[in-house]
Amino acid sequence: MIKWKVCLLLMCTAQLALAGFSDYGIGARPLGFGGAFVALADDGNAASYNAAGLGFIEQSQFSGTHMQRFRGLVNHNQVSAVVPAGSIGTIGASIGILGEKNGIYQEQLITVSYGKSFFQRFALGSNLRSFTTNFDQENESIKENPYFQEKQSASASSIDIGLMAKPITGLSVGLSVENLLPVDIAISNSQQDVVPKNVRIGVGYKLGGIATLIQQESLRGLLASGQGQVEIAFRDGNSHLRIGAEVWVSESVAFRTGYGLKSGVNNVTSMALGTSLKFSMVRLDYVFQVLSGDLKNNAVQLYSLNLIF
Repeated sequence: MIKWKVCLLLMCTAQLALAGFSDYGIGARPLGFGGAFVALADDGNAASYNAAGLGFIEQSQFSGTHMQRFRGLVNHNQVSAVVPAGSIGTIGASIGILGEKNGIYQEQLITVSYGKSFFQRFALGSNLRSFTTNFDQENESIKENPYFQEKQSASASSIDIGLMAKPITGLSVGLSVENLLPVDIAISNSQQDVVPKNVRIGVGYKLGGIATLIQQESLRGLLASGQGQVEIAFRDGNSHLRIGAEVWVSESVAFRTGYGLKSGVNNVTSMALGTSLKFSMVRLDYVFQVLSGDLKNNAVQLYSLNLIF
């Protein structure tokens, strides 16, 4: 029985390693949009979706996210900071750690970001990313497995580039290319485990521009604070369609809904419902996300904190 459990654990750990640095998404607010955030990228999570968004951020922001997936098998925590530096541009930094619950496998992603706007309509940005995977070399199962005899950790670096444009009032367009340089995080020298390139293209629109056309006052007020986002992404032979919307029903309360469709090698759909509570410079975000399949095994709850200084 003990050997069976060890084998099962190693199989799960191997699956995590082979899916290294998967695009789960960061932040309860972006995931409330179904992950469609490349054309918005306007809070502490900005650099994780489009570094160019930093160029339009005018206040320092700090964000933290806690996430559990696969019924607690995977834990993911990330903290990020964004600091405007006047005419120089905006800089950012983040560290994310994803771990298997028994501590055998861990991923660490450290990012340094920069973004700058031009003519108040366009922005460019870039991320420098450092990827590290690590297996616990003190664990008996790792010690006895010949796959880990060469090494128990691997590191690599890559860059992202991003573009954002706001050609007319209310409309934004975003493009981000992540992992522009090949990243191999394989533990064994005889194999490859490449983090794939991820391309995001999206369009967002703030509904305030059409709110004045609505006669009903209550509906007009909701539309004035609402916005929609649509994004298409391509990663590792799969295409992703993401759609989301947000509305602030008051200065303190917001609601979001999002939908995602992944097609290609594997087909997956997702639905998300999210909310935010804002108190002065503090915003608390929450999202409930369900992937296609059994609700019990694929329901995810995320909590995020965003501070604005």
